[in-house]
Amino acid sequence: MGLLSRLELPSASDGKESNETATNKDLQPIPLNSPERTWSWPSLLGFWIAEAFSISMYQVSSTAVTKGLNPGLAILAVFIGHALVCVPAMLDGYVGATLGINFPVYCRSAFGMRGSKFAVLVRGIVAVIWFGTQSYQGGQCLAIMISAIWPSFNHFPNHLPASAHVTSTQLLCFFLFIIIQLPLLYLNVSHLRYMFMAKTFIMPAFGLTLFIWALVQAKGFGPTFHKPTHIADGTPVAVVFFQCVTAAIGPKATLALNMPDFTRYAKRPREVFWTQAVGLMVLVTMCGVLGATVTSAATVIYKVPASKAWNPLYVAQLWDNRAAQFFAGACWAFAVIGTNISANSVSFSNDLSLWFPKYINNRRGAFICALLSVGAVPWYIQNSAKSFSSFLGSYGLFLGALAGILVCDFWIIRRKQLSLSALYSRSPAAAHWFWQGFNWRAFVAFACGIVPNMPGLAKTCNARLHIPKGAIYLYSLAWLISILVAGLVYWALHKISPMAASVDPADVLNGVDSETASDVVVEKTKGKAFDV
Repeated sequence: MGLLSRLELPSASDGKESNETATNKDLQPIPLNSPERTWSWPSLLGFWIAEAFSISMYQVSSTAVTKGLNPGLAILAVFIGHALVCVPAMLDGYVGATLGINFPVYCRSAFGMRGSKFAVLVRGIVAVIWFGTQSYQGGQCLAIMISAIWPSFNHFPNHLPASAHVTSTQLLCFFLFIIIQLPLLYLNVSHLRYMFMAKTFIMPAFGLTLFIWALVQAKGFGPTFHKPTHIADGTPVAVVFFQCVTAAIGPKATLALNMPDFTRYAKRPREVFWTQAVGLMVLVTMCGVLGATVTSAATVIYKVPASKAWNPLYVAQLWDNRAAQFFAGACWAFAVIGTNISANSVSFSNDLSLWFPKYINNRRGAFICALLSVGAVPWYIQNSAKSFSSFLGSYGLFLGALAGILVCDFWIIRRKQLSLSALYSRSPAAAHWFWQGFNWRAFVAFACGIVPNMPGLAKTCNARLHIPKGAIYLYSLAWLISILVAGLVYWALHKISPMAASVDPADVLNGVDSETASDVVVEKTKGKAFDV
């Protein structure tokens, strides 16, 4: 028996006998009455609470302060960004909850059976980069914890040049933190709710403590929130404000696409809408309030520039209390682990499973994600508040184009009439096969969605380029422009060259209660394509 044969998953099927596409258990739809549907509204709400309290989310609003916005405007930018990204998050999450499918399978409806591999590749690359970035942050947390116990660790010799943007200590802790995460990557998504619930209790309590400390030490809201807006480089305040809105969307642009990966485990699809709205717009924004408050307060308390105070771990190092430093590092490390597993390793695992369904499932994909994340060199992204903000804006425009196409396809063009069985068929006659497995409309729309932002992206990557200011200012709305343009172009192309509709009445959601239709569709497909 060869090595590849040994690596084949027990649940894998090549689908050759039934003319179905290759699949495995993690790619199969989850019926509404399945015991795997373990997520109720506390779990869905806990997911967003767990996502809210993270270093990256904290840094989004603190980055806005470093750009020169006053804390009030920084918080408003975060709220508007979350309100915008909440729309595709709710709409995509509903698809996963009703049909029981994850994001890669959902992509087949718009991009085609083969074209969907491109869509998941775009998201998968982002997931790997984010896993590395979060792990680097976790390594910084680990360094604080170790130095709080053994202060001599602060004098660990550095053998790397300044141009590396990382020290030997930081690199060591980065790899240690990845190793710490490995056992937790073995968890199934249905079991992650326990981690979310634990984080739901720990992180809000820690965040409230940090918030109170900042206000007490800074003598109340006055000194903290009365700081005026001052943009040092002369960029219009409105442009900087929308840059911060886009930066706030950045960390959640991935989750706006990821939501089917989690909502497919929801017991009641109708709970997906309000939990998304409350979680994203209220709970996640609260961490933004925390970041803006502590950053602004730290500049008052310690007389340090906002460009340094934007990092909560830097603020913790300023405390003259080793116990407080240790517990702050531990709490932030726990937050990083929860976010990394839920938002990054799970999504990458699903994406890689679509490419290699015979060999990759969620667990194997998670370990591969951790391995590849080392190549993301995240210390360059975390080098400064400016580089972090640039990273958030640059990748968000690609994910926005994907979201615009998917939302337009399911909600506007197909009007929720989606053939589930066709999403697993490689027959040329299937509704989602299109041309040779590719839907050219989706690819043209994707290109049109990102083109308007290319000049601004080029300027971000190379400050020496001479780009018109109008193009740079347009880039401040990168995500919003990409999602609107891609969606509109996709709709227009459908009008010019209409796509085939789902014709099987048993497979559509129109005119049938969505929860009932989901069971009908899954039961019909079950035993035909997935019993292997």
